[in-house]
Amino acid sequence: MILRSFSTILLWGLVALVVYSLKETGAMWVLNLCATLTLFEVYTILGRLGYAANRLSGLITGGCLIPISYYFEGYGVDVLAIGALFASAACVLFPQAQRGMYIKRLMPTFFGLLFVSFLLQYFVRVLQIGGSENGNCFMGFGLFFALWIVIVAKFSDIGALLIGKAIGRTKMAPSISPGKTIEGLIGGFAASAGMGALLPWVFQEKLTEIVYFGDWIFLPSQGALWGLLLALSAVIGDLIASVLKRLASMKDSGGAIPGIGGLFDLTDSLILAAPTGYFILFFLQK
Repeated sequence: MILRSFSTILLWGLVALVVYSLKETGAMWVLNLCATLTLFEVYTILGRLGYAANRLSGLITGGCLIPISYYFEGYGVDVLAIGALFASAACVLFPQAQRGMYIKRLMPTFFGLLFVSFLLQYFVRVLQIGGSENGNCFMGFGLFFALWIVIVAKFSDIGALLIGKAIGRTKMAPSISPGKTIEGLIGGFAASAGMGALLPWVFQEKLTEIVYFGDWIFLPSQGALWGLLLALSAVIGDLIASVLKRLASMKDSGGAIPGIGGLFDLTDSLILAAPTGYFILFFLQK
C-alpha cells in the first residue's frame, strides 16, 4: 500500500508538472504516451489469449491518432481509416502460407485501436470543444473539463478501494474481480459525485483566477449528477480490464508502475470515461 501510494503521488505529480508547464499540448502528449503504452499492454494480453495482433502497424497507427487529432481537428478518424486500409492491404505482400495468419491478426489489432486509442482520443475532442481561451486565467474550460473527467473517474477507484477495504463485505462480481464489493462500489460513486461537485464550486467560487469558464455553465449540482455517470463508466471500464486480465491469468497488465502494475491498470477507468465526458459536454449550457 505504501509503494502504491508513493507511485501514485510521484506519477500524478509528474503529470501535473507537464500539464502546468505545457497546458493543453502537454496534456495531449501525456495522453498519447499513456494510450500507446496501454495499447501495447492490451496487445500483450490478447496475445496470451491466443489473439496475436499486428503490433507494429497497430502501435504506429495508435501513436499517430491522438497527436493528429489534436493538431488537425477532425482527422483522428481518418488516421484510423488509413491505418486499417494499409494494415488490411498488407496481406497481399505475404506469402500465401502466411496470409491466413496475418488476416487473423487484424481483428485483435483493430480491437486494440478502437478500444484504447480511439476512445481515449475523446479527451482531445473535449479540449477542442471546451476551448483553450483562458482570458487572464491559467487554463481554459476545455483543459479544466478534461482534468475534471480524469479526477472524477479516478476518485471512483479511490473511493471504492478505501471503502471496500474498510467495510466491504458483499462481493460485487466475484467471477470477474473478487476484490470488488458492493460497499466499495457505493463508496466510489459517492466519491465521484462529491469530487464532481467540489471542483466546479471551488474554481468558480474560490479560485476564480485559475479557470476561465467563459460562457460555459457548470454548476456543482451538475457536477455531482454527471459524476455519477462517469463513475459508472469507470467501473465498467475497470471490469472489462479485469475480464481480459483474468482470462489471460494476469493479476496486473504489466510492471511499469511499482505498486500499481501496468499502464492499463491505470487507464482502464478512463477509457470509457473519455467518450462519456465528451457527450456530457453537449448537455452543459453554453
